[in-house]
Amino acid sequence: MIDPMADIDGTTSGSGGGAMAMDPSTNADGEHNQEVFDINAHRINMKKMDYIRSFMGIVSGCVAGVLGLTGLSGLVCFLLLHILVNLSLLFLKMNGDLHAYTREKNLFVFLIASDLQKCGMSFMLFWTLFYGLVYLF
Repeated sequence: MIDPMADIDGTTSGSGGGAMAMDPSTNADGEHNQEVFDINAHRINMKKMDYIRSFMGIVSGCVAGVLGLTGLSGLVCFLLLHILVNLSLLFLKMNGDLHAYTREKNLFVFLIASDLQKCGMSFMLFWTLFYGLVYLF
C-alpha cells in the first residue's frame, strides 16, 4: 500500500547497472514495487474517523429526537445518516481511495458496519434525551 501522506508514489526505480536479483519487490523492469504502510498514520486516520462517526451519532440522535421520530423511522434515520457521513468521509476526505488510508478491504464494512454499535449507542442516548426534552416536557 502506498502511503499518500508520505508522498510516496511507487515510481521509484532500482539502481542502474548490473544484473539484479529478482525478488518479490521488483518487477521485470527493475522497478521497486514495495508497499509502504505507516502504522502511525493509520492510527491517526482511524482516530479521526472514530471522532467524526461519534459526533455523527450524537448529531443524528439530536435530529431524530427533535423531529419526533419513533420506532423504525428513527432507526432508518440513523442508518441513512451513518451511510451519508461515511460516504462523505470516503469521497471528500479520502478522494474515493479507501485503500490508501486504511487497510479495510471491504467497502461495505467501511460504510455500514464500522463503529456501528458505538455510534448506535450515542444515537440512542441523544435520541431519547432530545425526544424527551422536546415532546415530554
